Amino acid sequence: MATLRAVTALPLSAHPATTRLRDDAPTGTGRSLAGYLLVPRPKDLVKAVVAPLGFAVGTVAVGGVAAEQAGRAVLVWLALELLVYQARYQWNDVRGFAADQAHPDAAARGRLPGPLEKARPHIAASLAVMALRLGLTAALAVAVPGVAGVLLAMTVGVFGAAVVYERLRSAATGRTSTVPVPLRPALLALWVVAGAGYAVRGMTGLALAVDLTGRPALVAAAALAMWALGVVFVTCRWTLEAMRFARVEDDRLAWRVRPDQAREHTLGLVRWLPGDASGVGDRGPCAWRALQGRTPLLAPWNLALVIAGGSAAVAGTELVDATGDVDGFGALGTGALGALAALAVALLPRRRRAVTLAGVLVLAVLHVALGGDRPLAAVLPWTVVLAAYGCFTRQCADEVGDTLRRLRPPQRA
Repeated sequence: MATLRAVTALPLSAHPATTRLRDDAPTGTGRSLAGYLLVPRPKDLVKAVVAPLGFAVGTVAVGGVAAEQAGRAVLVWLALELLVYQARYQWNDVRGFAADQAHPDAAARGRLPGPLEKARPHIAASLAVMALRLGLTAALAVAVPGVAGVLLAMTVGVFGAAVVYERLRSAATGRTSTVPVPLRPALLALWVVAGAGYAVRGMTGLALAVDLTGRPALVAAAALAMWALGVVFVTCRWTLEAMRFARVEDDRLAWRVRPDQAREHTLGLVRWLPGDASGVGDRGPCAWRALQGRTPLLAPWNLALVIAGGSAAVAGTELVDATGDVDGFGALGTGALGALAALAVALLPRRRRAVTLAGVLVLAVLHVALGGDRPLAAVLPWTVVLAAYGCFTRQCADEVGDTLRRLRPPQRA
């Protein structure tokens, strides 16, 4: 009830701004409440690929898994994505209800439906379904004891990260309409914490394929790689989502936003966008692949890529080295090379494929030189990280949550 009262008390009126204000109200009816409660975030189901990827990488590393093990993995995966994470999204949407109603693309985003006047019944319904989802997760743990430990660990991980995330978001947003948003500790911490959920997803999948007991180096390297890759994904996506508040004036982006829209976590990232927006053309900012070219090395998605690349290289070595044949210095050398190769990919966007292939080959050769005999399995985590980075940076705002859009033929006028 405290959450419900706090949300319904939030004002929706415009605030003074140091940049142009967006005077147009969101249009469109958006989703029905019943459709939302059934699947709160259908556009975020693309993230459901993370756990299966972790499971697949682990399966390759151990040389295969039993059918029963695969069945447990599918059961846990469905619970993670359709119960636990959808409940977590509902909590996020309850807390951000007022700001979501003020978003210029409110209907298409598909968050908890408004209008603001129906906040109480809609929030109450969402909280009830959220509790039902978590109750079903607990019932599943009781019914299938073999997956109870994993279900408990992933649920605690998801909501533990969510508590920190929501507190940081409250501290970092809803205060200014200055663009780019000033960098504050809470905002920087929010970008880092946003990747934690992807570590939970990825480690859940990996743990279902590989016995992680007594392998702290593997756990640390894999978790860091997945967390950093999550930061890459989130910061790329948020940067593109900020385009909903942009228009082009004199070949530069101009921003229109109000403090009550609480978009500091996205608009704080636009400082690393290209200064020249002449490439937008008539398509508009939301169709611009702004991250496809070279972006500053200090951009969060590039810094996180270097960390993900280095730790993924170490994780790959640890995954296929269950007997400990590769010593610590060898693993660290592999990590350094993986980080440098990832850095080269970020610095040479026009040659990303060639540099990525070169990185794969060099890491494979190093693995063999260190005494390993499974180079392809060892470089698989690093390859996945770099392939994901290439996918994230080739998108535009119109493709966020709709990655198959580019594969569909254009509609006729």
